[in-house]
Amino acid sequence: MKLGERLRLIRKENKLTLKDLSQLADLSVPYLSDMERGVVNPSVDTLQKVAKAYNMTVRELFSGVEGLGELTSSTYPEGFEHFLQEFESDYGIDDDWKELLMKINFRGRQPSSQREWLELYLSLSRILSPKEDKSE
Repeated sequence: MKLGERLRLIRKENKLTLKDLSQLADLSVPYLSDMERGVVNPSVDTLQKVAKAYNMTVRELFSGVEGLGELTSSTYPEGFEHFLQEFESDYGIDDDWKELLMKINFRGRQPSSQREWLELYLSLSRILSPKEDKSE
């Protein structure tokens, strides 16, 4: 299943309209509709808002979302291979992390430099960190 399909499924399982979700996530109805139809790729911040509206983590939003195929250096986006060469072993970036990173846009677009990929990784790792999940 694609991310948009997953987002629509979660919304329907929660018996919410796009308008309901719009109010919960502080995002516009047209933008949410575009996300569900796969017209736009949401940023990390947007995914965090949607996840919070559902009382989920960003990682849970991606549960069941199809992978990008086999990851090889020839399929990596610009700057990604250099990012991995520099930081893969230091941060323990496994295939799951690689797939997740390549599915998300950062600041409205896919990163294109080693520095931008590192910023995306660090941002996501803070969001997905268990110690950040303090909703009590």
